[in-house]
Parts: sequence; C-alpha cells; structure tokens
Amino acid sequence: MASISLSSLLRIARSGLLSQQFSIDSISSNIANINTTGYKRSRAEFQELLVNAQKEPAAGDSRNLGEAAGTAISANQRIFSQGDLMTTNRDWDLAIVGDGFFQVQMPDGTTAYTRDGAFEIDGEGRLTTVSGYIISPEVVIPPDAESTFINTDGSVMVRRRGETDPQILATISLARFNNPAGLESIGHNLYVATGASGEPEVAQPGSGSVGQIISGALESANVDLSQEMVDLLSAQRAYSLMTRAIKVSDDMLSMVNQMRG
Repeated sequence: MASISLSSLLRIARSGLLSQQFSIDSISSNIANINTTGYKRSRAEFQELLVNAQKEPAAGDSRNLGEAAGTAISANQRIFSQGDLMTTNRDWDLAIVGDGFFQVQMPDGTTAYTRDGAFEIDGEGRLTTVSGYIISPEVVIPPDAESTFINTDGSVMVRRRGETDPQILATISLARFNNPAGLESIGHNLYVATGASGEPEVAQPGSGSVGQIISGALESANVDLSQEMVDLLSAQRAYSLMTRAIKVSDDMLSMVNQMRG
C-alpha cells in the first residue's frame, strides 16, 4: 500500500478546504438570488490534480512523485435550465420560453445578454432594463400611444391616439448561444459572449430554437431551494472534514518535531 507524507496530507486537505469554501460561496449565491428574475444557478466543478501528481515535484516541494496532489476548482458552471413563469400582467414584463436571451446595449456600445425581462419605459419612451440599459434593437414607444402589447414572435404592437387598429412598431429579436455555460457574468443579471460561448445567433422569436416571448410574465430563478440546502449541508460537512484533517496533520507534525527535539 502506498504511503503518503504528512506534508502531502496537509496540502491535500488545504486544497479540499479551498474547494469546499468555493462551493459554499456558489451555493450561498444561488440561495441569495432565489427571488431574482431570470437568475441562473451556478455549480462549482472540481477536478483531481492527477497531472500534478504525475509530474516531478518542483524545487522545495516535499511531495513525492506519484503522491496525490489534491483537488482544484475547474469551473463555476452556470446552469441555463428553464425557470418557472410567473404571471404579472404588466405590459413590459417579458419572459422567454426557450434558449434565447434579450440583447442589451451597454454604455460603451457593446452588447450584453440577459434572461431578466422586467423592463421599463424611460423618460424618452425607450424600453430599458431596471438598471437603465437600453434593449437592442431599440424600442421607442411614441407619446401618443394609447395601448401596447407584444406578440410571441417579438413584434411590438402599438395603437396610437385616433387609430382603431394597432400597428407593428418594432420587433424584439433574441440571441442564442451554442454553449451558454461559456457566457461571462458581468453583474446586473447580464452576460457577455466569450470564446467558450461562441458568437450569438440572432433570430426572431418563434424561429429556430431561440424560443418565444410571453408578455405579462417573468421567468423565475431556476434555483431549487431544497436541493441547494442539501448541497450546502454536504459542502459544509466536507469542509469540516478537511478542517479536521488539517488539525490532525498539524498535531502529528508537532509530535514528530518534539520527538526529533
């Protein structure tokens, strides 16, 4: 049976402690955002450092070749499963059923993406997020609009004062990514494209796999509180075990030093 040095045991326990702390932070963020519209839960992914174990230890590293090297965070994966829909009956509350994202114009001219459809009309009649970012393509409601509604295909219908029939004012398009888990979160429930996510495929709702828009509804966070609590307890137990392993290793090293002394 292969032996393991005390210093390696300390290293393994330390890496496990840091990994479980990251997992607890991720789960805590999920629980904190359970009421955030369109929020997508994240999950910490771990990997065993087998490659490090197979490499010759660096100078000053007490680990022997072939000894376990612990674990590390490989990714904080975002899970983009569909959340439940909540009916609000507000004209500018929009939910996506499908894989699409709303497009948002950032102050620097770049495009961000969101599943949060709690939109508002600003002082200039533009459709914006609650943080004030303008929806792209831009939708501007005229001041003489008496009624508005949005179809499942994203067409914005407006009936102006003095008219009997509504007219199409604009169309809200959606973006889809081959690998949405590769999107980078930038806060405010917004994401930006990366090399891992791929370039967006923009299409009109109802076409392709971008999904369709539901007016007067919002998408809930896809967080299952009961599952998150189970995961949190599991991570806390693992964290406690790693803490105990560090203490035991430290006590044994102290005994060794006293015996040498």
